[in-house]
Amino acid sequence: MLAPLAALLAAGMAAAAEPIPCAEKSISASAIRSTADVEAFAQCAYEYVQEMGFEEAYRAFHQDARWKSGQFHVFVDHMDANGRQSRSAVYPPDPSLEGEFWDGLIDGFDTDLIMEYHRALRITGRGWLYYEFLNPENGLIEPKASYAIRLDWQGQPAYIGAGIYRRDFPGTCHAAQVNAALVEAEQSMERLQEFVRCAALEIESKGYFAALLLRSDPRWRAGSIYVFGMDTMGNQLFSGRPLEINGQRSAEWGRDPRVMFEGRDMVDVAETFGESTIYYQANHPETGRLQRKAAFVKRVSAPGAPLLIGAGIYLPD
Repeated sequence: MLAPLAALLAAGMAAAAEPIPCAEKSISASAIRSTADVEAFAQCAYEYVQEMGFEEAYRAFHQDARWKSGQFHVFVDHMDANGRQSRSAVYPPDPSLEGEFWDGLIDGFDTDLIMEYHRALRITGRGWLYYEFLNPENGLIEPKASYAIRLDWQGQPAYIGAGIYRRDFPGTCHAAQVNAALVEAEQSMERLQEFVRCAALEIESKGYFAALLLRSDPRWRAGSIYVFGMDTMGNQLFSGRPLEINGQRSAEWGRDPRVMFEGRDMVDVAETFGESTIYYQANHPETGRLQRKAAFVKRVSAPGAPLLIGAGIYLPD
């Protein structure tokens, strides 16, 4: 049986809105990238049980690639009458635990995960729970967000759901898993967003003192990957790239007519949406050539004033 793990119910969970039918937003396990994808995935699993029945659903959840990929899988747990125990019905990462009772899952917040699942789903019928659990991909206990839906499983009350481990949740962002070298080696928007969100957490937790760390620590700069920070007037405050920082304009964006993009535009976008992807051209630090680039920027609050934190990847010609 798994050791007791941390659990925390999302505060203020409201009654869920009418779910979007799976036919309108179908998604497979391998395509999950966000919490919205997890919610759609859980809804599809729920509808699959209603359509195909328990035996076929059980087989598919264990064997079909649509329902199982990496950290993503479907789980089903029975709910007992008193809300103090759950019995595993579907757990693809370790089927030997199926039929066993989940109990004693108490976390550092002194929250009982099983009781919270029961309480939340009896109130809302479906919803999000946030807690810590063992990530089978790396063996680490990490924050997890799961979306679950109450259903009948073989004549007994139960819930079905799926979850996501996010390396950019506060309290995670392990240096071994999120760093500039990994973004440089495997350049993708998913890794870039994760990288920037973790850099933003550094600013939010340490304030302006984090700027020196983000500018110089090898974790935050490798090859063409580096972190930059701007104020809300578009002035660049720091950068992991060795540029002159004069406080008057964004050296990252410049005013090259071929770029047709200035810092103030990026600020407006980030101020409106909180975070955004920006496309432009910039000189590659290793080749000196003007090259296409995609940057992800996030607005964060630091003592005294808001900042924009960002990083980018160069796109192939």
